[in-house]
Amino acid sequence: MEGDCTRTLLITANVGSIFEEPDTMFPGWLDSFFKCLYAHKPGIVALHCQEVGGKNYEASMQHVNQFVKTLLSCEELHKYDRARIFLDEDYTAADKFTALGNLYFIHEDVSDVLIWDFVGE
Repeated sequence: MEGDCTRTLLITANVGSIFEEPDTMFPGWLDSFFKCLYAHKPGIVALHCQEVGGKNYEASMQHVNQFVKTLLSCEELHKYDRARIFLDEDYTAADKFTALGNLYFIHEDVSDVLIWDFVGE
């Protein structure tokens, strides 16, 4: 990491199709994600996902855990030694369910990172 600023990569993705056809869609999406990491070499990655679990949540939410496990265990992210993942997985609460997911990865070279809970403070 150069200078006093941490390179931050902000990605927003509608991932609904990935969960509809994970065997077909996830490898290509993952490849594009890793190419982006390689090209930009960020210290912090913020991945904001829409439609986590796909359009048919009940049938596709089973793939969400595999999606997260694959990301956390991949070689391309091994130097990102800290992660925070926030997923709305409770599709049974129709009045509150957003199908949003936020995944944050912090590179080992980044020393000071804080998370702030605006609601709690």
